[in-house]
Amino acid sequence: MHRSVLGLVTVGGVLAISSALLVGGCGGSSSGGTPGSGGSTAAATGGATAATGGTTAATGGNTAPGTGGTVAATTGGNTQGGTSTGGVPASSGGAGTSSGGAAGGATGAGTGGGAGASGTGSGGTVPKGGAGGPASSGGLGGSASPPAGGDVGTLGDGDFTVAPPYAPKAQVMNVPHSSTFQFMMTSMIYPGAARAITVYIPKQYVDGTDAPFMIVTDGNPPMSGLPEIVTAAENHYQDTDPTTRIPPIVFVFVPPGADRSGEYDTVSDAYTRFIDTEVLPLVSSNTDIKAMYPGFKLATNPDARAAYGCSSGSPAAMGLGWFGDFHRIISYSGTFVALKATTDHPLGAWEYPMMILSTMPPKPLRIFLEVGEMDNGYMTDAAGHKNWVIGNQNMAAALKMMGYHYRFLFAMGAGHCDGAVKSGTYSQTLAWAWRGYTGP
Repeated sequence: MHRSVLGLVTVGGVLAISSALLVGGCGGSSSGGTPGSGGSTAAATGGATAATGGTTAATGGNTAPGTGGTVAATTGGNTQGGTSTGGVPASSGGAGTSSGGAAGGATGAGTGGGAGASGTGSGGTVPKGGAGGPASSGGLGGSASPPAGGDVGTLGDGDFTVAPPYAPKAQVMNVPHSSTFQFMMTSMIYPGAARAITVYIPKQYVDGTDAPFMIVTDGNPPMSGLPEIVTAAENHYQDTDPTTRIPPIVFVFVPPGADRSGEYDTVSDAYTRFIDTEVLPLVSSNTDIKAMYPGFKLATNPDARAAYGCSSGSPAAMGLGWFGDFHRIISYSGTFVALKATTDHPLGAWEYPMMILSTMPPKPLRIFLEVGEMDNGYMTDAAGHKNWVIGNQNMAAALKMMGYHYRFLFAMGAGHCDGAVKSGTYSQTLAWAWRGYTGP
């Protein structure tokens, strides 16, 4: 049964982009369905696939490449097959050819392969669809170095599956550690009790220069020591390898007010105004920071601004990109579901995929998404608009369709805001999120 939801179509309980918005639907995973025939697929930037003439799968699965279809790889990433758990792969699929792909990168897919299986093509191996549809890889996109003559910004783009055991917590290394500053503030946009803003400034910061920075929602750092995400970043501040380098960035930890869901899950420009007009001016003028760095200033260049969120913090971070001047967004277990209804957005953050699809030209955003296999609402029907897995899959599909730089991780065996997943991926995620940044 197909249900239309804001231009998205439910196929067997999983949302796929409506065939009214694509020619022949979307080349995704199949969960118990059988692919249509006659369709060909072409890989999008970073290795996702989109059908250009395929037919919709039978009830129980997403759309998938048709019989006899071919898959071609594009620059710098992995290509996917069209199957997932229980799905049926496209048959007779020819191997694609690499076009400027990264060294050792994936190119093309052959017949067969279930969840997590691999087909082969000329030049490398292509992970096929894992559970939920992403390609199976925990790496940076099939390359340890930039493609010759290619864009380092595309490294790691696309859909991936990661599986346990996940890497341990980032270890504190013998590197320069950030200086910590904290102050209290109240808000006129979100009236209520004062909240503590915590700022971490890297030792590599050069006074008087524009500091690239990241807003961290739910910013309640530990009582002692540095937050793990700061430690993970510090460990790579001195790297010269563009695949692992993380530029020295200022972290601004911002806790929520009393109404966390109202502040984070409401789709509007309110949180952006709160950060831009209330939080950032206080950071820039803080007397303790100015005492150590008289010329301290935060970057105004959107490419030097990032936002991080987990759970409801993710729509807040997404809003900083969508309504504001933040180009780099990181989301773990993002609450892209219907929690806060407004007149303009009755389904709340569930509507972000359609907002992405209906906005031309695409916004200059770079977006990381992660969701756990057993994330919130993972067994609920899509019609309720409160399945976190489907919400994030919709986000990834829309970003893929519109040609955004995006990276989507499907974490096997993981729950909501899973600590092991975050610990195991922070370094790669930050490196990808800041890919292509050329500032100090």
